[in-house]
Amino acid sequence: MSHRYLIVTADDYNTDPERNRGIFEAVSKGIVTSISVLANMPWEDNAVAELKAACGPRIGIHLNLTRGKPLCVGLKSLANATGCFFKKKVAWRKALFGMFDLQEIETEFAAQIENLMSLNIFPDHIDGNNHIHVFPGIAPVVARLADRYGIRTVRLPLEAFSFLRQYGQPNALKKYFIGLLAKRAGPIFRDHGLCFTDYFAGIQFPEVANTASLRGFLQTLPHGVTELMCHPGLKSKTGNPFSTDEREQELHSLTHPDVREDLRRLNINLISYRELAQ
Repeated sequence: MSHRYLIVTADDYNTDPERNRGIFEAVSKGIVTSISVLANMPWEDNAVAELKAACGPRIGIHLNLTRGKPLCVGLKSLANATGCFFKKKVAWRKALFGMFDLQEIETEFAAQIENLMSLNIFPDHIDGNNHIHVFPGIAPVVARLADRYGIRTVRLPLEAFSFLRQYGQPNALKKYFIGLLAKRAGPIFRDHGLCFTDYFAGIQFPEVANTASLRGFLQTLPHGVTELMCHPGLKSKTGNPFSTDEREQELHSLTHPDVREDLRRLNINLISYRELAQ
């Protein structure tokens, strides 16, 4: 593909009201083209209507095993003694060592997808909170569910090391680890007819909260389709540990006039997963 296309996906919609408002601002005033939704979390007042108004059909499902509670009761391998999902590190370990019941995962993921569909939101793509959708055993479950619900695109979080110095920078190990899982998941997704982008970014580079880093990323964007994962928002009033000042810094970068001008000057086309599937 000779042109450069960019999907900018804001993850974690439905985390808290401040994150939601920040995501809307990143869509209306910035470069975000896609929203990824946590469908197991309680819905705030007007959150569904506002989501539809902001992003229409450009909405994905952020399959989740690490935040909040399952929608389905009695899933013993997925929840701790309090009925909540396990924290990320525990969930990753359980996923890696086959300690989750895959049938329970399929039941819960199906419920999350159906919850969105019951609200007349039909996901244009699948991705996973903490990238859980590419873990061993779980990727085939995700591929089967995509078939079942007619979802044609999926995130493949395979982020390249673009510069030698990145191997010594923060999040290098995480990028390498998730990349290995993505390499194994890719053929599974492809065998089920799922589409994914040519490139992925946002685990390590760019630092979306740093406007200069984001602009540098745009300067080197390869030809083809790239997805940039981001997490804009406003600082949480309830102390959500992820809804910090960094969320507002990401929002600042994603709405910065120089970033929008770079896209125009570099002839980078903003699209969503909906266009990728066409």
